[in-house]
Amino acid sequence: MKTIFQWVYKLLKWISGVTDFSYNEINIIVYYILIPTLFFYLLSRILKNYLIIISFILFIVVTLFFIKDFKIFSDSLFKKSVAFLNWFEIIGLNYIQASVIICVFIPVSYLPSIILSQKK
Repeated sequence: MKTIFQWVYKLLKWISGVTDFSYNEINIIVYYILIPTLFFYLLSRILKNYLIIISFILFIVVTLFFIKDFKIFSDSLFKKSVAFLNWFEIIGLNYIQASVIICVFIPVSYLPSIILSQKK
């Protein structure tokens, strides 16, 4: 798990280095915007109801419009995300294990569904 965590961390740091966003901003963009967008897209395809993805995208756009400073917002949300992942110590998972399960394994688990939905 530590190796997967390090790969993802290095990838996010690299993206941060080639963009004008901080690591925390990239983390929030990936885990709170991109991955949920893929999930809602998949759900829309499965249910054949594109109002789901359109509503989610509209929600994101409106939310981003009202955020005055995305860096401050991202730093705050990142800290809350860390606290959430640390909470899993209650069931015996450390931060790295919880991060990999919640932020890597779960999103990757629905990738085959996205790929299969594209073939229809």
